[in-house]
Amino acid sequence: MSSRALLLVILFSLLVFAPICSYFIAFAPDWSYAYLLDSEQLPSTVDLALVLVNAASIPAGFLLGSHQLRTRPIRWITRLAFAPAFLSLFFVAVTIRRLGVDASYAQYHGDFGTRPLAGSPLGYSVLWMLAVLASATAWTAHSLKRMAARQ
Repeated sequence: MSSRALLLVILFSLLVFAPICSYFIAFAPDWSYAYLLDSEQLPSTVDLALVLVNAASIPAGFLLGSHQLRTRPIRWITRLAFAPAFLSLFFVAVTIRRLGVDASYAQYHGDFGTRPLAGSPLGYSVLWMLAVLASATAWTAHSLKRMAARQ
């Protein structure tokens, strides 16, 4: 892959993926942790570290995949891509009931002041961010495919 392809992936990570992850950590931190951790008890460096890890994960995965593409068959690369997707879907499946609630940590565990995610401002944010992420991912994949065809 060319350096232009890597630049495109870095831009996707910095302009789309990291801001989406950062939004939820900034405006719905307890929901971001699926009410497993009290965000008020965590140092702010944890949130910053998570944002940086999120931002670095996309280019790191791209570099790993493009390096492995030279030495391994495409089936192996596809399996490599499914590993983080599977882990993410597994986490969502395990915490789906928690993620369907809009509340703070205290509200969730005290069973007061909670509301369903559907119809809440957080729910609309989730839908909007998923739409932005899906369209930006499709555009980035399309652009990478065009770059590869030109080479």
